[in-house]
Amino acid sequence: MKTIKGVKISSGVVSGPIFYFERGKLTVPKHFIREEDFDSELERFNTAIRKSKNELTQVRDLVHNHLDEDHARIIEAQLLAVQDEEMITAVRELMVRERKNVTWAYFDVMDDYEKLLLKTLSQFFKERTVDLKDIKKRVIYHLSHEKDVIQPEILKPSIIVAEKMSPSDLMHIDHKLTLGIITRYGGVDSHAGILARAFRVPYISNINRIQEIVSYSEIILDADNETILLDITDDIKASYESRIQDFRSHRDNIISDKVANSTKDGVPYHIFLNAGFVDEVKAMDPALIQGIGLFRTEFLCIERNSIPDESDQFQAYKAVLEKMNDLPVVFRVYDFGRDKLLAMLDLEILQEDHIFDEWGGIGFLLDNPEILKAQLRAILRASAYGNTQIMLPLVMFVEEVVRTKEILEAIKSELKREGLAFAENIELGAMIETSSVLEELDELAKHVDFFSIGTNDLALYLLGSGRMTDLTKNYYHPKIFRAIDKVIKAGNKAGIPVDVCGEMASDPYALIGLTAIGIRSISVSSSALAAVSDEVSKIDVQQCSILVDSILSADDTFTIYSQLKKFYHEQLE
Repeated sequence: MKTIKGVKISSGVVSGPIFYFERGKLTVPKHFIREEDFDSELERFNTAIRKSKNELTQVRDLVHNHLDEDHARIIEAQLLAVQDEEMITAVRELMVRERKNVTWAYFDVMDDYEKLLLKTLSQFFKERTVDLKDIKKRVIYHLSHEKDVIQPEILKPSIIVAEKMSPSDLMHIDHKLTLGIITRYGGVDSHAGILARAFRVPYISNINRIQEIVSYSEIILDADNETILLDITDDIKASYESRIQDFRSHRDNIISDKVANSTKDGVPYHIFLNAGFVDEVKAMDPALIQGIGLFRTEFLCIERNSIPDESDQFQAYKAVLEKMNDLPVVFRVYDFGRDKLLAMLDLEILQEDHIFDEWGGIGFLLDNPEILKAQLRAILRASAYGNTQIMLPLVMFVEEVVRTKEILEAIKSELKREGLAFAENIELGAMIETSSVLEELDELAKHVDFFSIGTNDLALYLLGSGRMTDLTKNYYHPKIFRAIDKVIKAGNKAGIPVDVCGEMASDPYALIGLTAIGIRSISVSSSALAAVSDEVSKIDVQQCSILVDSILSADDTFTIYSQLKKFYHEQLE
């Protein structure tokens, strides 16, 4: 038996065959059409071209406003190509001549264009094939009835092996057939990792021997122990069978008992759910949970590879609120920027451009007010159907909150004039994730109803770690705990609640530290909900409070980690 070690991104243990996933490979339905189907097929094509044109116009404007003319010209070239009359005529003629369905005809025409460019001696034209691939993928996505045309053609339950996995890749893979994921690149805090945990898919990364793995017909992926087992025998499979069965049952059953609402010694405790998809919320039983503490609205964009319009957003937010039966739902407005925006735009031509790295959060939305206004209108309209709260991501300055509140009030006036219902007193919160806002907490507290600490980005800003880095060790850094303590004190002073919605709240040792310094409200992914609930119910607040001084006075990460680990094994196990 051979073993390969990696880094756990999402827990679980599975066995099964390999499916090698190549990013950007299109699966195109190929069938012939009847004469009476021609007009409807052509209408689908026109609609797909129009949607792609609108998306690229949106992208061009964003890039033009925040980068430069050179980047904008790249998108402008794609805009011209996507609506090129010669290409459209060629597709129509191929449909008439060979009776191919429109997706098949479009793929073949674009494929011919790519081959022509590759034959040229000009490096410039060879590089333009990347543009054509982006365009082709975008149009074919919109041509698909079921949005399944760009997903890999997985025919049976398999373990997906790839160089890397983006959030949009995960969105286009049939989750029922995805046993697990193995990649060369990808970190615990990557958004593909967050999605994998939401979908409860075991995931190991930092694997350099991808080609060796794909040569095996069946493997065992033990993400819990960060191990991949090759050359597995019947005896090895038998020894893993009970663990695999247990995980399968656990994966199918998100949570079967009511989430704890207090600690062992009776201290009230709020445990909310992190979510990002309407279907994910529909799978929850509202009678068992306390509400949604973080709904990642940008994941709606990843589902569509575009920013949905106000109507589509309204329907999504309304569905979530109605499902929750008046439990609180915190909608975080789009947290674009960094890898999230690139994943949503899904443009290979910009994937390596690090000029995007510091571009995001509420600052991005205020720079693009039409996007923000459409989203706030949708949330406000949906607020008539449930207990709605709004959260602003990556707040850096108090002024950003003030400007957002002015926009909110203007939208409320608009909705009243239009006779559209909405909840008047929606609570507004700020995510505390940046070092700059830590210096403005007292003033910020005057303008919001709650603070929510995003520990993933807080570690990024305070410690300077790259977003693809495993941030787990940073959860225990003294700077993180001191920053959180500062936020708690500011919240207490202003009389507003403070919660933690980052991955740190799912870590069993870090959870003790958070509780010790005063956190009583957290929000975690569905995959962590049951375990966190169990841990909270075992915590004795009075006992763990003795850790406060040593945590806040510690000089290094290892000291805090060791103390919390020791307390956990002595008190909670």
